[in-house]
Amino acid sequence: MRLYLQLCSLLAVCLWLPFAQAATQGAVGTSSAATVGITLTADLLARIDGLNDILLGAWTGAGNMIGDDDICIGRSGVGFFAAGNYRMRLSGDGDPADVNAFTLSNGVDRIYYDVYFNDQAGLAGRQPVVAGQMLNNQTGLGFFQILNWLFGCVVPNGNVSIVVPESQLQGTTSGNYAGTLTLVLIPD
Repeated sequence: MRLYLQLCSLLAVCLWLPFAQAATQGAVGTSSAATVGITLTADLLARIDGLNDILLGAWTGAGNMIGDDDICIGRSGVGFFAAGNYRMRLSGDGDPADVNAFTLSNGVDRIYYDVYFNDQAGLAGRQPVVAGQMLNNQTGLGFFQILNWLFGCVVPNGNVSIVVPESQLQGTTSGNYAGTLTLVLIPD
């Protein structure tokens, strides 16, 4: 078995060698010249901008509480008229069973809410979000993504919305409830 592992390691090195870049060493003399290979990986850059707090106000005793915010998605590495694809992960303050759960708290009690994301401004076409899970295949016009990446929120091209269901509000302890919604943008 040991011989087999040694042979596999030797084979892997032999197959890898033609693709390896290595420094050349300088010769001994009154001057010496050598070279060093340099590699760099430049990842795509992303920016979420134009976010505003979602203030729901006071519950009147009936119906859902709804709020939304148009936001700006910016990223590098996309053509002006090409679609810029990205993924989005949203998470809330959590609870003991799920650290990503969408919750509001008054310090003692929790209220759960639903989250929706749209890869364009406005509510039409929004998708429900599962807390902490990746929302794949989001897209937008590259021109707007470049503007938003370079200059901040120029053209809103996304939307995040929340719904606090009436069933969560009924029977809750009175008080002020607050929470944080975290958005993570990953360009593809």
